[in-house]
Amino acid sequence: MSLTLTNVQQTEFDAMVKAQYRSRGFILRDTVMTRTDVIGRFVQFRKMNYVTANEAGFQDTIPLQDPTFAAFTATLTKYAAGCGVDEIQDLTVNFDSKQELAMLVAMAVGRRSDQIIITALVAGPGTTIANGGTNLSYAKFRNVVQVFEENAVPISERFFAMSGNNLRALLAADQVISRFYTSNDAVAQGTLMNRDLMGMNIRVIPTMIEGGLPISSNIRKTFAWHKMSMGMGIGQDLRTEINYLPRETTWFVNSLFFAGAVIIDDRGVIEVDCDESVNP
Repeated sequence: MSLTLTNVQQTEFDAMVKAQYRSRGFILRDTVMTRTDVIGRFVQFRKMNYVTANEAGFQDTIPLQDPTFAAFTATLTKYAAGCGVDEIQDLTVNFDSKQELAMLVAMAVGRRSDQIIITALVAGPGTTIANGGTNLSYAKFRNVVQVFEENAVPISERFFAMSGNNLRALLAADQVISRFYTSNDAVAQGTLMNRDLMGMNIRVIPTMIEGGLPISSNIRKTFAWHKMSMGMGIGQDLRTEINYLPRETTWFVNSLFFAGAVIIDDRGVIEVDCDESVNP
């Protein structure tokens, strides 16, 4: 005798929902000057030039110097990430779909926050180190340090944003992974994310649908900068809300963000071009 249950077999779903791997965002939030609660569409960051101390004789009239001030404007733009779930369909699953969607849209805003900063970096770096047919190398890293030192950029709060491919190339250098040169145990940890190397804090930017670090014909733009050289204005920080739409009988989950960024002092921003087709 045979017993056929094909037409009445039940499907069991696990209560846990696995989110697809992607950046949660806000990797660069703490790497720039931030002005929150901005009123209006624009926010200005100001920069003061320098004066010099010159030889002066006794009782001489000291000439007045004008250090000059400059204003750099960040334009704020509204961003939103919204999802909806039907009220009845929500009853057909054994997990909190609204909570899962709230996490999803918040991550989208986090990535957008990073992209706003990256876009500002691309707009006008002060110095560019050419790719030279190489990926991110220890020599290029030292070159960045040299430029910062020559421009008197403070050693604290220096940052370097790179891709995973660039990190792979950098980890090929003995000076980066060998304990003869550094206390960063990159081999055991597998990454330098959020760790310091030659005074610069490493931030690895993953592939993002928003764009990420620009790449063209295998040439990736990476960036090193000082925190005070970049400004970000935020009129509305990340806000996630869940509202019920009675006409559509749908729960609407939405995240809002209103922000913009600008380079304040291009002497503190360096673009480092890397050929990602070259990997040691």
